[in-house]
Amino acid sequence: MTMSKHAQIRIRQRGFSMDALDVIWKFGRESYAPGGAVKYFFGKKEHRHASSAFQERLQAMERAKGGNIVVIDETIITAYKN
Repeated sequence: MTMSKHAQIRIRQRGFSMDALDVIWKFGRESYAPGGAVKYFFGKKEHRHASSAFQERLQAMERAKGGNIVVIDETIITAYKN
């Protein structure tokens, strides 16, 4: 993601982290803005959706603990746990 100088200044002034911007970009509700721009809004509904997706990822990480996959030419040929 590239940023204009204006955006860099405003992001710093308003205390946004790059992680926060990434969440807004990935999970925000998309709408059109003047001049052909696209705006992303991260409200309560979007927060619930992102939280749910994060919980699912945490559960998958827990299930993956101790797991191994064996790959040849980008093809998984087996998977097992220690």
